[in-house]
Amino acid sequence: MTKNWRWFISKTLRDAVELHNQVIKLLAAQCDLLKPSRVEELEKALAALQDKLTGPVDKAAVLDEMDAMMIVADRVLFPYPDPKARDWVEMLLVVAVLVLAFRTFFFQPFKIPTGSMQPTLYGITIENLMDFQGTGKVEQGILTANAPTFQPQHIGRTVTFANGKQAAITHFKDDQHVELSSSNAVDEQKFTVSFNLPGTGDTTDKLRGYSYHSLQAKGNWKLETINPPKSVIPLISRQILVFKDLDTGKTFEKSEWFPPLNSHQQPVLGGAATANYGQPRVGDEFSKGDFVYKMRVKTGDHLFVNRITFNFRRPRRGDICVFSTKGVPVTGDANAPEIFYIKRLVALGNESISIGRDRHIRIDGRRVDSNDPGFEFLYNFPIEFIVVDDKVEGFPSYPVVDSVFSGHVNNTHPGGLARLFPDHRSILKMKPEHYLMFGDNTINSSDSRTWGQLPMRNVIGKSSFVYWPPLSPRFGWSHR
Repeated sequence: MTKNWRWFISKTLRDAVELHNQVIKLLAAQCDLLKPSRVEELEKALAALQDKLTGPVDKAAVLDEMDAMMIVADRVLFPYPDPKARDWVEMLLVVAVLVLAFRTFFFQPFKIPTGSMQPTLYGITIENLMDFQGTGKVEQGILTANAPTFQPQHIGRTVTFANGKQAAITHFKDDQHVELSSSNAVDEQKFTVSFNLPGTGDTTDKLRGYSYHSLQAKGNWKLETINPPKSVIPLISRQILVFKDLDTGKTFEKSEWFPPLNSHQQPVLGGAATANYGQPRVGDEFSKGDFVYKMRVKTGDHLFVNRITFNFRRPRRGDICVFSTKGVPVTGDANAPEIFYIKRLVALGNESISIGRDRHIRIDGRRVDSNDPGFEFLYNFPIEFIVVDDKVEGFPSYPVVDSVFSGHVNNTHPGGLARLFPDHRSILKMKPEHYLMFGDNTINSSDSRTWGQLPMRNVIGKSSFVYWPPLSPRFGWSHR
């Protein structure tokens, strides 16, 4: 290898060094096929060029020696067919090896599939953007509905009252109260809440991870069939909906490219989704101007899994870990196909764990709280002290809320998500070399409360850098 500081300032020297290295590589590959005399001839030409590459650079001499060596190399070396194609294949193989090595030993990309770790890390979320109606009144800029109507994601939507007045929702208070952009009083009357779709060129929403899916009827339509999505080419899919024009009786098709999928990668349109995303059903009829569907899908967080750290230390309580479900009955079948989950580690081998009525875990009788690393947000909710059985105990001052830090619940909470923890007196003894993994979204997480202990060998790494969406508040290393 040529070592000459002038390499940094001389293009001629850089070209000569590159040529020298390429010929050496070709000679090493073909030396067993060449006669010794020819090998010696080429080695002399290489040595002559090497002499010109040391010390001060004589540009003309270097160029002459490069030409001389090329003449010898062309005469001695066997030509390869399609040399450009060989170079491309070689480069692609090197890149593939580097990428695989990076994924295997350093950082592996991972997509959050479900909402079990919300609000720390978000999975795929789908929002129904269809208009809806309610009845209520406005006083001092607060819209009060007569029945539970609102959700946090309604912020930014437009409220149109029966008298024609409009205002935007600026703040969510609870399911019956929202703050409006206008403080004008409105008597009790009907109102409509609507969402205005952004233009197709809005890159800000794309960088937030949003994609919009909508179809508006151009006449009087009836939905006849919803076909399952099909892959057109890798990474590109299409879903076809068949309609009947009620005025003409003709049937026609509408295509949805990149159809929306839920967190389990099941189609939202025509799928078995139980949630109400405003998706149409076969047999539904639509008038001209009606939306057949109108929804917004936010992609789950994409992050890198740190596979380095656990080579130097064992996982600790509070670490957010990615692990394999191989051999673990997460679906009731220990032989089910291997999938990957992400949860927070809450208990280690040989420990005893319980879940209290205050929604805090106990490790060997010690109450874990917001002072423990990894639980700063999870257990940071207000407590009210109540006398129970002649003892003062702390209880959360608000109920468990989906996608809000609410601690951990045992099986006394409706839903049956904590089979192994029937109540606050239930204690689980950990096996050696095993972990317990809980999701932060305690009322929407299938975790170790149901399927039990995870062998240490199943842990792949810990969560690291969130790289997509770039405009997400969780972008970077902020989550913990």
